[in-house]
Amino acid sequence: MATSSKPVLSFTKRGLPGLLLLALGLLLGLSLGRHSAWAVEMKSFVYPLALLLAVGGCNMVGSYVHQRPFHTLRTELLASAVLVVSLWLGSLAR
Repeated sequence: MATSSKPVLSFTKRGLPGLLLLALGLLLGLSLGRHSAWAVEMKSFVYPLALLLAVGGCNMVGSYVHQRPFHTLRTELLASAVLVVSLWLGSLAR
């Protein structure tokens, strides 16, 4: 019987850090609401950071769930960074 050569990745390597990054990004993004005590200058800096954390966490969790190798995660993170930059530039245009 042949076995798969793909190693099973542990939850502590990708799943847990991905969930923590996702939660941190969402909490940070939600704390930047319209009536928050954050300064406007800080909001424009922290908003893209919150997006990057949340989207990067989603990529890590997805890479754990579907058991993809680390080298494919790099491409996904680059695509997510382009998405975050476009969302950030869109928020600056408002």
